[in-house]
Amino acid sequence: MTTEWNDLIEAGNQAYENGKIPEAEVKFLAALEIAEKFGEEDHRLALSLNNLAAIYHAEGKYTMAEPLYQRALDLRVRIHGESHPDIALNHHNMAVLYSARRMYPVAEKHYKAALEMKEKLYGEQSEELLNTLTYYAQLMKVQNRLIDKQLLESRIKTIGVKDPLR
Repeated sequence: MTTEWNDLIEAGNQAYENGKIPEAEVKFLAALEIAEKFGEEDHRLALSLNNLAAIYHAEGKYTMAEPLYQRALDLRVRIHGESHPDIALNHHNMAVLYSARRMYPVAEKHYKAALEMKEKLYGEQSEELLNTLTYYAQLMKVQNRLIDKQLLESRIKTIGVKDPLR
């Protein structure tokens, strides 16, 4: 069962990377069906949920993606505790989803959670923050919160600058 799950995840990821979204969806649905048998405390279930949510998100099926992202987040918190890279990733994914749905206050809550967690895990000047900071700045722009946007962009530039002596 584990080998079959791994093969489906690999095939789904490959299909997604090649832009074959419907094929990826079929693979991830099959992987989720297997992962459900692993149980609620198994990280493969959370990964399967997240992957399928990402497909629905990419297809614009936001109401289908949201509960999957939420369940993946809940499982990951239960499995890993409050501070883990996968949890930061889930918060980021949910923030992007809520931004697309124009649910800006909820999106901002998730961007802040992702950013705070990444800062604790990687440090305040880590390149691991750049993706979340960039999307967060876009959210500020959409809401016409230009001062907040500029602060985030300034931070992006600071992190993006490399020390030539390193």
